[in-house]
Amino acid sequence: MVMKKTIALSIIFGILLFWNIQVTIAQQLPSIVNIGTHPVGAFFHVIGTAVGAITERNTPMKTKVMPVGITAWMPMLVTKEMDLGVLNSTDAKWGYLGTEAYKDLSKGQGFPMRLVLTGICNDVSIGVSGNSPVKKLADLKGKTIAAGFAKTPAVQMQATAALANAGLSWDDVRLLPVASPGDSLKAVMEGRADAAGSATVGMPDLTDFNAKTGGILLSFDPSPEAKARALKAYPDGMLHLVKGGTWPGVPKDSWLLRYEIYVVARKDFPDDAAYQIIKAMWEYKGLSSYHVKFAEWTPETFASKNLTTPYHPGSVKFLKEKNLWSKELEAKQKELLAQKGEKE
Repeated sequence: MVMKKTIALSIIFGILLFWNIQVTIAQQLPSIVNIGTHPVGAFFHVIGTAVGAITERNTPMKTKVMPVGITAWMPMLVTKEMDLGVLNSTDAKWGYLGTEAYKDLSKGQGFPMRLVLTGICNDVSIGVSGNSPVKKLADLKGKTIAAGFAKTPAVQMQATAALANAGLSWDDVRLLPVASPGDSLKAVMEGRADAAGSATVGMPDLTDFNAKTGGILLSFDPSPEAKARALKAYPDGMLHLVKGGTWPGVPKDSWLLRYEIYVVARKDFPDDAAYQIIKAMWEYKGLSSYHVKFAEWTPETFASKNLTTPYHPGSVKFLKEKNLWSKELEAKQKELLAQKGEKE
């Protein structure tokens, strides 16, 4: 009888202990995770939507995607109205440090953010119509390029890098100011410009541009000297060979400017929440069902190749478990934190 009571009490104690652990874990995770993205229709919004859906499917957390734009959601990290945000690695760097477009917005202090997840990239170049006499970047000399992108200076830097790759600058071309990459493609279709300053593979506007004009993205020159000029103008990028025929607008193998896309979190986002999100993305097998480009989102891409913003401790833990946390990442992490006198 005593033994039966002991066993019963042990079972009850075990159940209570398990329940208590589960309650503790639940208390550590936010019930709702707000995710800031570009407006609906943008590729970055697709990424935020996918991260939100996969997080809900594989963790106890619910999510809410808020397509309000970077300059709106980034300050909301401070007020804790926003938990995560999707942006390119250059905007993340400027936002973290409080420089360039984010100097005034952050009063020079930068925003309290940490990198949770990367793994997907954009490949970008200058676009021209299919019947254009411009066949390579050097042919742009004296031509009109729709660019400027005043509200997205990182995009303008990408166009500058394309020109620099060919040994050109903005003094060698005519600038037609436009607000967005989509507007730059529209300007070419309407005959107001010879070239569109920035377009990325997989973007719907480029697909439409290609269908209507046979338009293509111009290949970068991968020679060491030309590559160095491009990456001096856009140091957060890398040149990447895109196989011809994979995407509309890239009919032959082309070297394009590649940059990483980041999902960042506010600095005080719970460690376990960040860990659960990157783990959920790692383990999910159907990423390409959200966008065909997500097929590139493979395990080896989860560690940044060109880190511009410190990783969140929860993500560092996960990457270490997967043996992806290298000496180079550790050194870059410390360097970035030291720039603001911060600790992890």
